[in-house]
Amino acid sequence: MILTRLDNYTRGVRAREVGAMTFDAMREGLGSYLAAVSLNPNIDLSVHDRVFFALGAGTVPVFDANRFSAAEMPRLARYSFGQDATSIAAAVEAVLADPASAQAATATTMRELYPRFSMQRSVQDIHEITMSIAGAAGANLLPAEPVPAGVWTPKQAA
Repeated sequence: MILTRLDNYTRGVRAREVGAMTFDAMREGLGSYLAAVSLNPNIDLSVHDRVFFALGAGTVPVFDANRFSAAEMPRLARYSFGQDATSIAAAVEAVLADPASAQAATATTMRELYPRFSMQRSVQDIHEITMSIAGAAGANLLPAEPVPAGVWTPKQAA
């Protein structure tokens, strides 16, 4: 679901569901929306990339609440939800009730998260983890190269 920008509220257009779309189409239009709702349960140590893309575009993310969002994105708590229709509706209504505050919380959260949770930092983390894999030829393993055969295969009992 996409919530339209402020100038559309006076015309009675508050929200619309856009359905399935390609990532490129979503990314291109993201900055023109007030908010974007992202449902991605079963994640507790981060949030979906769509939330980070919304933040980067200045679009209010409305998303699943979890431990990560509570710790790292407390200003967006009003715009996060549990796994029930009532809390999803409440999060959307919170954006619509005070769009300026929602946008300010989004901008502040982006400033607080960047660069700690940037793509560059993620790539560095992945590289460090990859280089420390036990039993792998870590010194010869670079993220841009294919994984050597057997690195992810569990050792068979003799």
